[in-house]
Amino acid sequence: MKYSVVVPVHNERHSVETLYFKVREVMDTTGGDYEIIFVDDASTDPSVEILQNIRGHNLKLTVVRLPERKGMAAALQAGFDAGSGEVFITLDGDLQNDPEDIPKLLSKLNEGHDLVCGWRKDRKDPLSKIIASRLANGIRGVVTREKIHDVGCTLRVFRREVVRNIRLSGGLHRYFTALAARQGFRIAEIPVRHFPRRHGRSKFGLWDRFVQGTADLFRLQVRESVKR
Repeated sequence: MKYSVVVPVHNERHSVETLYFKVREVMDTTGGDYEIIFVDDASTDPSVEILQNIRGHNLKLTVVRLPERKGMAAALQAGFDAGSGEVFITLDGDLQNDPEDIPKLLSKLNEGHDLVCGWRKDRKDPLSKIIASRLANGIRGVVTREKIHDVGCTLRVFRREVVRNIRLSGGLHRYFTALAARQGFRIAEIPVRHFPRRHGRSKFGLWDRFVQGTADLFRLQVRESVKR
């Protein structure tokens, strides 16, 4: 079994080195082959230089750099395109996700699921961020009829068949689970740890999480209606 770990980053110079070695330590325990793919979304800080320096000594690391800021969906898609694993693993680049949760997500996947999502049950974010996310999740839950508690958690594991059938662009990273469900993939969710952000600031504010997210939901519904 080969795993592809995809980490999208933008201006995370204080986190990328620590995160790489944490992920590597965990993946060494899986017993399978793996690659770690950091996708730099046109950072203006030294994030990519730090990663390229690590790459010189670690052949399991791949660094993909987007020439201009494209956003989370494009960064994830670039990582999927670069990956060769049978199973993909995604997580945020800010150290708020815990790589040590990866083995239990993989264990759940092996119970017969195609996609396993992390659920930040005890979320360590500012109250305003949590409220905006819950509002957006509530609206999308009514529209998409999803039963997932935490659709915004980037920590996920899924089979290659999922990325073969879904291409992300625009703001569609927000609706990855909805798109997977509509393709008939089997989805599960388990609680994972979540840590406060220690460095930098979130790339997503109230506008992105609620207003823009709702607009993207409308566009998704229109697109799916046209397909029918």
